[in-house]
Amino acid sequence: MEIQEFKKQIPEIFEKVKTDVRKILKRHRAGLSLGLVEGGFLEEEGFIGFIGGAHFYPGHVIVMTKSPLKMILESQPYEIIWAYTYHILLHEYIHSLDIINEYQCREITLKVTEEVFKDVNHPAMILAKNGIGAFFPNLRPTDVPPEIRPEDIEYVHGFDRESQTYFS
Repeated sequence: MEIQEFKKQIPEIFEKVKTDVRKILKRHRAGLSLGLVEGGFLEEEGFIGFIGGAHFYPGHVIVMTKSPLKMILESQPYEIIWAYTYHILLHEYIHSLDIINEYQCREITLKVTEEVFKDVNHPAMILAKNGIGAFFPNLRPTDVPPEIRPEDIEYVHGFDRESQTYFS
């Protein structure tokens, strides 16, 4: 699947994320945007991390990195693509709700995922419990995310539908 085609499906996945968070955590935030940027892998002082997304507190933009998303779109079945996108958006949405601490955000992401997806074999559950390495054990850092400038962001239109207003 091509990324341009998949971009059209991302707002629906985000709507599920918001519904699930509202149901389980009784919290909500409107007015978010989603941007796609290049990058995605990081190696720093012996730490190798996989950067699938980010929320820059206290801003209104969630960023997903295109490099890992493209790799997943090219190599994985739709079920895993969907679960990966849900997981990244859920994690970053929770950050946008003022959960800044990374460990706490991961714990809450897992809690929401466990309450939504009861099946321990669901890909979203596997991602929340084990991280992206569960599906991509051979990842190696190949790209350091660049400094993100506004002109580098490819926005996903219609992302946070609830927040959109129309003027006549």
